[in-house]
Amino acid sequence: MREISMKGLHPVRGGLVSALAAIAIGVTCLGGTAMAQDVTLRFSVGANESETDGMSVGLRAMRDYVAYKSGGTMEIEIFWNTLGGSLQVTEQVKNGTLDMALTDDSVLGSFYPPMQAFQIPYLFASSPAAWQFTQTDTVHQMTEEMREATGLRTLGFSQNGFRNITNNMREVMTPADMAGLKMRTMQSQVYVEFMGAMGASATPIAWPELVPALRTGVVDGQENAASTVLDGRLYEVQQYMSVNEHVYGFHLILVNDETYGGLTEDQRKILHEAVALHSELANALKTAADIVAVDSLRELGMEIHVTSPSEKLMFREVAQPAVVEFLASEIGAEAVNRVLAAATEAEERLYR
Repeated sequence: MREISMKGLHPVRGGLVSALAAIAIGVTCLGGTAMAQDVTLRFSVGANESETDGMSVGLRAMRDYVAYKSGGTMEIEIFWNTLGGSLQVTEQVKNGTLDMALTDDSVLGSFYPPMQAFQIPYLFASSPAAWQFTQTDTVHQMTEEMREATGLRTLGFSQNGFRNITNNMREVMTPADMAGLKMRTMQSQVYVEFMGAMGASATPIAWPELVPALRTGVVDGQENAASTVLDGRLYEVQQYMSVNEHVYGFHLILVNDETYGGLTEDQRKILHEAVALHSELANALKTAADIVAVDSLRELGMEIHVTSPSEKLMFREVAQPAVVEFLASEIGAEAVNRVLAAATEAEERLYR
């Protein structure tokens, strides 16, 4: 726990939580003397701040909620895209040079290998199914095991987003439509296995080189979130998009376990409440933003197919086994089967 001198809260921004924070500050000032801030938690995220993105809105709400509920005695100081990417900030939280961070699930395998199982394609039928998954006993057990092994305590999950397929050759409605396509992917064996299972070939290409590669036909297509396709102007070099939602990405909010242990019981409760607020806002806003992004891409001329639940099952049956086999050889069949079972449990909860 860090002791600091009295100082003002972060500038108030839009939204209900920020308004509540402003009321709390005003009431305190009416009392004559503001309460000293006893705790400052240094928090980093490897992304720029945005006025509208669900992640940014959620993080500002989390920050403001902590200040409001603690009466100004507890503060989260957010560092936006200044202390490194997800891998770097996670390492800093582990080492205690940062108190907290928002990170991507894709980097956690470097710290706790079983987390790689979250990369299984078609693990979730939908975003709400993924949200249910994070509430299962299996996920709680895995995050507790990661805490014991690394000192990284998970406070909450939120949506990073689904990845989708675009290409210049044909509309992709079934796994067979992927046969023969040359696809740019991240440099990951999971994606190589995923593409190969459907008869496509995977070519890792750095992001800055992607548009020229698509324009010149070095690759036929790529896979990314709809918002990335829109923001990266990939619609200028891609004709078809399949909203097939093959891999779902999580954001996690982590805290150094020793830092957490130095908080009072009340401070811990406030922190958990604030992270839960972030998750609810980020999940809703990012899901809505995906819909807007797809509609915008359609208006910009892309031919878009939104994969139905039954079509997603077809993709799951074809593409998942190869990745499951690969991951089982890397992290063990038990870890993979635990995650698969938890995903099934989440779908049963959602669709019961």
